[in-house]
Amino acid sequence: MNRNVLGVFLFLFTLLVFQKSIAQENQNPIIRVEKINIARDGFGVPHIFAPTDPEVAYGLAWAHSEDDFTTIQTLLLTGKGKLATYLGKKGAPIDFVVGLLNTKAIVKAQMSQFDPKFLQLVKGYLMGLEAFAKAHPDQVLNKQVFPITIEDYLASTVFSVAVFCGVDKALPKILNGTIPHLTGFTGEGSNAIAVNASKSATGENMLVINAHQPIEGATAFYEAHLQSEEGWNILGGLFPGAPLIFHGVTPNLAWAHTVNFQDKIDIYQLQTDKAHPNQYKVDGEWLPLEMRKVKLSIKGIPFPIYKKVYQSIYGPTVATPKGEYFSMRLPALMDAGALQQWYAMNKATNFTSFKAALTQNHLPMFNIVYADKRDTIFYISNGKMPYRNADTAFHWSSTLPGNTRATLWTKFKPLSELPQYTNPASGYLFNTNHSPFLATAVQDNLNPKNFDANDGYELYHDNRSQRAKEMIEVLDKISYEDLKRIKFDRHLPSTILFPYGFNADNMFLVDETKYATLSPIITTLKSWDHNAVAESKGALIYNLAYYYVPQIMQGRKNDKLTIEEAVLVYQTIYDFLMKNYGRTDLTLGDVQRLVRGTENWPQGGMPDVLAAVMTEPFGAGQRKMNSGDAYIGFVRFPKDGSLPFIETVNTFGASSHIGAPHFADQRAMYQAQQVKKMIMEKDEVLKNAEKIYHPEL
Repeated sequence: MNRNVLGVFLFLFTLLVFQKSIAQENQNPIIRVEKINIARDGFGVPHIFAPTDPEVAYGLAWAHSEDDFTTIQTLLLTGKGKLATYLGKKGAPIDFVVGLLNTKAIVKAQMSQFDPKFLQLVKGYLMGLEAFAKAHPDQVLNKQVFPITIEDYLASTVFSVAVFCGVDKALPKILNGTIPHLTGFTGEGSNAIAVNASKSATGENMLVINAHQPIEGATAFYEAHLQSEEGWNILGGLFPGAPLIFHGVTPNLAWAHTVNFQDKIDIYQLQTDKAHPNQYKVDGEWLPLEMRKVKLSIKGIPFPIYKKVYQSIYGPTVATPKGEYFSMRLPALMDAGALQQWYAMNKATNFTSFKAALTQNHLPMFNIVYADKRDTIFYISNGKMPYRNADTAFHWSSTLPGNTRATLWTKFKPLSELPQYTNPASGYLFNTNHSPFLATAVQDNLNPKNFDANDGYELYHDNRSQRAKEMIEVLDKISYEDLKRIKFDRHLPSTILFPYGFNADNMFLVDETKYATLSPIITTLKSWDHNAVAESKGALIYNLAYYYVPQIMQGRKNDKLTIEEAVLVYQTIYDFLMKNYGRTDLTLGDVQRLVRGTENWPQGGMPDVLAAVMTEPFGAGQRKMNSGDAYIGFVRFPKDGSLPFIETVNTFGASSHIGAPHFADQRAMYQAQQVKKMIMEKDEVLKNAEKIYHPEL
């Protein structure tokens, strides 16, 4: 054969193979429904077994849809910018933000960069959702939900991560100048504790997984166990609409997430004037301000509404009512790969491969606290942190000048430049949303001076971290029961901290003899033992103060509550109790309730204790828990290398359907601070399963 002809032949053959490979990557995975086993254990938790990862994801989609299809569909509508077609006007602001952030365009620009195996996983999951919808058309919210493209789906995850990174707090501030509610005072967050074998009473590595999340809705944790024949085997928690586990345990390792508060978002004020409409000035040059219209389709309104949004070189841009323009720049909107990194973390088999997954640097936030069966514990204040200009003229924690490229960052720090610990001499690591420089014993803590101050890392203890520190430091060795006792503790520390920018210590300094009417509740608080059990009267007074102090301080973040204001807090509490109950000698559980369906029960805990509880007004003069202690897991890695010992509890149960057997079957355990044993061994799971079935054909 002629050499030229041979060359052409080889070229065409290579091209054909390449095209075939691309086609295989782009097509849907093969799903053999008859090979997917969903095994529901005694608490209704689904254990999904299938040959391939996409088939497991398909089974997860089916099982989770059985339990909470409505919430999953709201996520799908969010990714399409169509939530208002279901929720009406309540969904319109979310659709507007999705349009402003343009998350689908971000995904489309990065589709070629995704791992084909990850895309196959997501496609398997979406196929499971669509199959469930086809089999149960009466449960589909509206015609906008399906079909769902992979771009729509990934756009919703980018949006969700951006919200976690602070978009929801930044936009109200920009658009109307309002100061966000002082949620920091409530101590929302999560707990994670890792204990090394050297500190463990039994010589076993141990981990606490404890998310503080909403207990119902789009970010409430769902528990599942996923196992394929391709090396995927993990049990843990995920949000509705997720195709994998966010934090949990594999046969070899486990990790927990907590929210961290580095500076994840920068706000820029653009330089504009009336002489240059639709332009902004950067380094002396007038640049065009890109304008788009976001189409809002709102249930109940027969015509679409269009809202203008803008884009500058800094990022998504909005105009205030005064005609000023502000841009947002955040790493979460520059990288759509967070789910892909979680997938790599799910598939990790040891510390080396887990660390390799983290080096992908797609996940723009979340502390990670880790333990494994090989006596390694690890903690990192993870984030996608940019290299910011060190010029002291720029205040990165405040509004930045949007008229210079000196504030326009484009590169990110590698994992090695983030605060992290591996096997400190102390033998333990922990985070309760406090400083990464206070993660272990004093002598082993990192020095914040060795890290970039412009990253905005937390430098403080909160009450949960201070209390955990008190409990850990008195122990020479930490037993498994110690770990449970620490995690379930409801005490504030011996000295209450006020780390979120203002000080309410004067609540304890009011002279009760000067206020006859208020004297009983003042003395009740002063004699309180700092224990937030449901039976405590002092805990009720302090808990109500959590919600009234921010109102009375009216946004003053860096002041101390005055004595006069403290008296006003007491008066507000007194008026509330007398109006609703006609007396003041109530307990925390009389007012604070755990609500599920039509039932409710007394609930202990409060913001910023380790067993945290956040509440909202409920009924006539009560408050119901809406977030706090959610998915809780304890993990021990036996010294003999066998499968980890796992105990967990969720707030309610696997099902969101009122009247279902698993609607609230974990509730009593949760309130009693008890846990259930979870099993990863396939044969044992199948032997003890309440029900085993395939997704419907």
